[in-house]
Amino acid sequence: MQIGKEIKIIRELLGYSQEDLAKKLNTTFEVINRWENDKVIPEGKNIEKVYEFAFKNKIFLNKIYEQMYKDVYQTNNTVVLFHGSKRGIEGPLSFAFSKDANDFGKGFYLGETFEQAATYIAYSNSKKVYAFTLDKKNLNIIQLNVDEEWMYAIAYYRGWIEEFKEHKKIKDIIEKIEKADVVIAPIADNKMFDLIGEYVDGILTDQQCINALSCTNLGYQYVAKTQKGLDGLQEIREMYLCDKEKQECIEKRLEYNKIGLDKVKIARIEYKNKGKYIKEVLR
Repeated sequence: MQIGKEIKIIRELLGYSQEDLAKKLNTTFEVINRWENDKVIPEGKNIEKVYEFAFKNKIFLNKIYEQMYKDVYQTNNTVVLFHGSKRGIEGPLSFAFSKDANDFGKGFYLGETFEQAATYIAYSNSKKVYAFTLDKKNLNIIQLNVDEEWMYAIAYYRGWIEEFKEHKKIKDIIEKIEKADVVIAPIADNKMFDLIGEYVDGILTDQQCINALSCTNLGYQYVAKTQKGLDGLQEIREMYLCDKEKQECIEKRLEYNKIGLDKVKIARIEYKNKGKYIKEVLR
């Protein structure tokens, strides 16, 4: 995180001198000067103060950099992605902290947007989102959509379909995922898990579940599943998320969830008694 450079950017965007910014942050010209010139690294509470001040003044640095990086780096073979980390990243990327029971098992998970990654850590104490480029050349990449394969994959890795895990349909899906360097798939939240759970429990049909799931669009996640997939990632920025920005992420998600719940209710009604139940599909 280039705190000195960003303090200068914030100050110049607001048209402030170092003395002006010092007054706004209740500190001195000498302190601001040392921060900007990287002679002293601000301690945690002062970093929060700087970024919260910027956010309150409608300087949305993270969104600005997100768009800049997509403009600069994104090509047919390269995509810009974001990882919200609850622990921080030190050293080479690895699967050390990844869990078997994630959406697609062990992997390094990233989102398409800064907001996706920020929302993931919004309820935690973490302040860090990392921007990466992914070089897709020479990688075995598979993409899933909101469909049967995606639904069964999540149910499998979450441990919800033990009785069906030897079924050919399930084994074929998992084999394809485990051979991939990178999996691209819709992001699932708790509401989606509940819907898939109802399908697994025989409450919803496949058509009801898939169409209800389609109503909740959180974007796509990228999951590096192999070392080759990890090697295709290059970190380009560590981004700081102040508490005010976290709260905005939470509020946006809550608003979106309300709309999504209403859409799901309609889909459940529209597709009632259409399609097959899980035991009819996997018999």
